[in-house]
Amino acid sequence: MIHPILSAQAHAQTFLLRHFKYTPYGRYMAKIHNSHPGEMCFVIGNGPSLTAEDLTTLHENNIDTFAVNRIFKIFPQTPWRPTYYVSTDAVMIRDMLSDVEAIPSEKFIPLQNKYYLGIKVRGAHYFFRNDNRAKDQPEGFGLDCTEQVNMRGTVTIACIQLAIHMGYRKICLLGIDHNFDKVITENGEIVIDPGVKNYFCDGYDDDVANEVQHDLGNTTRAYMDVRRFCDAHDITVLNASRQTKLRVFDRVDFDSLFRS
Repeated sequence: MIHPILSAQAHAQTFLLRHFKYTPYGRYMAKIHNSHPGEMCFVIGNGPSLTAEDLTTLHENNIDTFAVNRIFKIFPQTPWRPTYYVSTDAVMIRDMLSDVEAIPSEKFIPLQNKYYLGIKVRGAHYFFRNDNRAKDQPEGFGLDCTEQVNMRGTVTIACIQLAIHMGYRKICLLGIDHNFDKVITENGEIVIDPGVKNYFCDGYDDDVANEVQHDLGNTTRAYMDVRRFCDAHDITVLNASRQTKLRVFDRVDFDSLFRS
């Protein structure tokens, strides 16, 4: 027999997820909508090309940044800290909760993690995560996150959409190498190259490394949808990564962005 209190709680949570924009979390998302109109920001990936020196440059130039997952592993090397921290990896958040909560940034986490998995992050802002293409957003993307954040394949997609929601119109990618030692290609093939380094530091994800395969085919298609959406809405996304196999966005030299 289902416990009546737990049953009522489950029904309430399902109702709130279906009406996310009316929750306190949805109202906060509405509050920050277009809060940075026309500004530039960086979305930081955790690829091996990411360096503490480049992050320090962003810090010295007061550039707003979105960073993800285990980015805190680079903190001892730089005074930089992300403006916004985003993670959709429930297992990582659960296992490294104290590290995540210690990040001095605004944090964005899927509400499903809290409701369905019981993973609560102190001080976090929650969003409704949707991995599917909505009927009114055929490219799986949108300008407004008060109802949902569409993401497919990588948390970077969520970061870009949150940035657009806040009004940023020039978004630069850094540390998005788009290359891993075990990948699923666009043709559905599994390719293993043990010579490839996955992240900016050794031991980044030793606890789950053997369980992860990166579907770069799906991720590339998602990035292509992002590119089409941004081109149609006068939003610029540039790839400033030092090295990258992501060819969807125009490349830009990182150092050129900060020459006087």
